[in-house]
Amino acid sequence: MTHKYRDYDHYDPQTSLGTVYGMWDDLRSECPIGRSDAHGGMWVVTGYAEAYDVLHRPEIFSSHPASFPSFPSPMKMMPVEIDPPEHARYRALLAPPFSVKGAERYAEPLGVTVNRLIDEFIDDGEVDVYQAIALRLPAELATIMLGTAVEDATQLQEWVETVVHKVATDFNAAIEAVQAIFGYFNPLLEARKADPSGDDLLSLLLRVEIDGERLDGTTLLGFCFFLLLASLDTTQKVIGSMFWHLATHPELRHRLAADPALTPGAVEEFLRLYGSVINSRRCTADTEVAGVSIKEGDQLLILLGAANRDEREFSDPADFVVGRSPNRHLTFASGIHRCLGAHIARVELRVMIDEFLRRIPDFELADPSQIEWSHGHVQGVVRLPIRWG
Repeated sequence: MTHKYRDYDHYDPQTSLGTVYGMWDDLRSECPIGRSDAHGGMWVVTGYAEAYDVLHRPEIFSSHPASFPSFPSPMKMMPVEIDPPEHARYRALLAPPFSVKGAERYAEPLGVTVNRLIDEFIDDGEVDVYQAIALRLPAELATIMLGTAVEDATQLQEWVETVVHKVATDFNAAIEAVQAIFGYFNPLLEARKADPSGDDLLSLLLRVEIDGERLDGTTLLGFCFFLLLASLDTTQKVIGSMFWHLATHPELRHRLAADPALTPGAVEEFLRLYGSVINSRRCTADTEVAGVSIKEGDQLLILLGAANRDEREFSDPADFVVGRSPNRHLTFASGIHRCLGAHIARVELRVMIDEFLRRIPDFELADPSQIEWSHGHVQGVVRLPIRWG
């Protein structure tokens, strides 16, 4: 019996930075998959091998819905909620801008944005770095990628925050936020149809074809909804947790400031230790995972952050090892639904670390009691006051 899992709820407001990782380790120590009674019942996967197994069986474990409880969207998020064989065709539409080469073109504008944000507070000697950097950098990058107005970044961020973090506690607010997002993109898409020649993602979506036909309005909105959610919340939480780690580990901070060549390896370890996303899958046929019977219709949560700390896969999993090798973390998931924006996220985190440590190499927590943690499908530090000399 998996007694420890019974009360697990990813929306539990009592979860904190100080308890979450110990709780996940405790669950996994009992067994790598267990049954929770929360939200009508769900299986919770905390083991690496078990998570990998589920992620690599899309014919059994559907990615629709991509959240549990599911986001109140009238159409599927494209392509993350599409299963094979259709999935590959839709995912391929966005492959070029999300390639390694495509991701690197964002490095320069990201550097400009990071430095502009730092200019706003560097003379103050103290800031909530989550509000000042973690929230705003991904939001502004999203506007660049999508081709929307940069001044809309704050509003887009607020809608996404409501959808992701209130779906289990204030469903009506989540519905209104989804409707607002669709209401925002609909006229943009219509206006862009007159000239879809730009290099932004909205223009690309208006140009591409499936079987010789352009994407219909429902599919376009499904792509927009997914791209917005994927661009913002996930990276923001990782950044918040990264800054907490840097603020509390001066030796690592000084190493990275002195040698930026170490940053890419450090980024992978930050991603492993502080992966923010909890994946969801729905079982479509009776099967087994690690000897546990899973029934058709059962819902599963895959705690990628817990799997990334599985001692069966990673030696000394709680330790931060710059350049850890191998580092087959699951932060971007795995299999056919591996995160489309993984390369862009890596560029974003690398540029942010290098530029921030170049200008503010020495900082510390201003008040540890003020740290806050988010709940739900995207978890991480969401309030982090720091100070410097």
